Amino acid sequence: MNRSLIAFFTFVLFNLQWGWTFPLQAQDSTISAPDSAKVYFFLNKFETQGPEFLTLIDTNITHVQKYDPVDKPGKYYATLGNQGLAHTSLVYNPIIHSGYNFGLDAFREYMFYNDSIKYYWVGRPYTHVKYIMGSKKEQNLHIDHSQNVASWFNVGLRFRYINSPGFYRNQEGDDKNFVFKTRFQTRNYRYMVLANYIHNKLKIEENGGIVFDTVFEQNVITDRRGIITHLSTASNYIKENSYYVKQFYKLSKRKRFDADDTTRYSGFFNQLNLGNISHSIQLIDQTYLYQQTTQDNNGFYPATFDSINPTYDSTRIYRIENQLAWTNSDNAKRQLLTFNFMVRYLYIEQSIDSIKSVYNQLIPTGEVNFTVSDILKLYFFADFVTGNSNAGDFNLLGRLRLHTRLGELFYTFHTANQEVNKIYNFYKSNHFRWINNFGKQYFIINRIGYQYNNLKAGVNLFAIDNFVYFNPEAQPAQLDKNLQILQLHLGKAFNLGNWTLEGQAYYQKASDLDGIRLPEWTAEAALYYTKDLFKQAAILQTGTNVFYNTPYQAYAYMPATRAFYIQNEKELGNYFYANVFINLQIKRARLFLKYYNLGSAFGDYNYFMVPSYPMKDGGFRFGVSWMFYD
Repeated sequence: MNRSLIAFFTFVLFNLQWGWTFPLQAQDSTISAPDSAKVYFFLNKFETQGPEFLTLIDTNITHVQKYDPVDKPGKYYATLGNQGLAHTSLVYNPIIHSGYNFGLDAFREYMFYNDSIKYYWVGRPYTHVKYIMGSKKEQNLHIDHSQNVASWFNVGLRFRYINSPGFYRNQEGDDKNFVFKTRFQTRNYRYMVLANYIHNKLKIEENGGIVFDTVFEQNVITDRRGIITHLSTASNYIKENSYYVKQFYKLSKRKRFDADDTTRYSGFFNQLNLGNISHSIQLIDQTYLYQQTTQDNNGFYPATFDSINPTYDSTRIYRIENQLAWTNSDNAKRQLLTFNFMVRYLYIEQSIDSIKSVYNQLIPTGEVNFTVSDILKLYFFADFVTGNSNAGDFNLLGRLRLHTRLGELFYTFHTANQEVNKIYNFYKSNHFRWINNFGKQYFIINRIGYQYNNLKAGVNLFAIDNFVYFNPEAQPAQLDKNLQILQLHLGKAFNLGNWTLEGQAYYQKASDLDGIRLPEWTAEAALYYTKDLFKQAAILQTGTNVFYNTPYQAYAYMPATRAFYIQNEKELGNYFYANVFINLQIKRARLFLKYYNLGSAFGDYNYFMVPSYPMKDGGFRFGVSWMFYD
């Protein structure tokens, strides 16, 4: 057995004697304890979030038919036409975080990550099962379970399996994700432990797209398996194992609940306490493997450095992250001023084609939340990187939230200096090799947002120096001029009786198209009818949703590097992706039947989101989502 796995479970068993339960009773009368008949969850950074750290699970029937991770509400991705494959966002939103990042992000929606793991607060065993099946033997299975073994000990697991053979040759997506999670606490609530094991395994067939787009566009061959693709044996394999343990200790005793305390916020000096300290350690072992036989050395790639042997390109990343943190935030009471300070130490071993690099990084970080009043709240964040890699990188962020009777106004200023992802500076494979020394990217981001009831609107302005991208040769490149992107977004829902009309739209304009490609308009609308049945014993919902983006020269995809790159040959877009659906809820069971890509039934074969990768033809999908809580 893996030594890291043995060490992980040894530590968990050693700490089992401590146990723990959250202090869910309120510390003042304005904060009520959660309903024990409902299911809540919290995330990894719960101790910094105050009394709002618990979130009620979603049991709404609306959007139950949006089960694909890249099709969730508010997410807009260009995909390769099958579930489980690579994807890139149609709405620009840079991933900015301090420290090491290799840069393989094309499959991130099909991965589980530590900061998104849900730890459930339940009074009784809770299980959520989802099963979806579609045409061409597409299957999805999701299982989420949590239960208290004792009042101080909770265990849970989450499993997700996605298998979709696809419509075309060598296009199967086979993704498996698994999480085992547990939590403990002492009976006086002062010592706690969170622990999890995450396993991600993605097997992706790569066909390089169809050879002749016109064969599809003119519907010359109706059997999609008969259409020739560029690659017939290529595949990507991604495997990740993560082990995580977090210990949390409250330095001062908790005050008991006082039913006569009617204050909303304690005085400033009453806020001062010794706070909480925590230590976490995470071990991550990642493997990326691209394979193909010599049969696929057919000119699809610009170069093949070894044409005699099969391609076997391997990248392995081993990462250890230690974090020591202190906060004065209290989950049982509201506070005017909270501080969160932490120091992270990262040790990384990166191996590309047997070339090994070792990185060490130390990252101090600070956060401040200041509740000026019920109307005005301020938030500040800063970090700085030291070490033998990414040295000098920093993040500075400030956020203002103004709450009035006319709605909430948000303003965020974010500036960051970031070393480019490692893949841009060095990569070695059978088809691509480069060594670069790109300068750091510098970001200035301004965001203004407004929300009132179900109206959301905002303006984002991005200014980026030294922007990096993959050029038309699928090689990394860097702009030598400032790139600016204007982004406007608007979303609104209208209710009239049992009818609901939802709409959301993004407008984007870039100052330079050499390094970035975005559709000018991206929009989605849904119209549906909801009706209670059998004296509210069931809910029926039926409707349609439509997605559209304006024409633009969309990114092409390169399987060997798992990256999207600039292309200048073909405009895509100007197609209405329409779905019709029926959702039904009976007690805790939710069912749906959906027909997707309605436009394909009318002979309009123009549904590409990535060049040479047609989207799926129209078809039915059926799913059931069932929650058990007893």
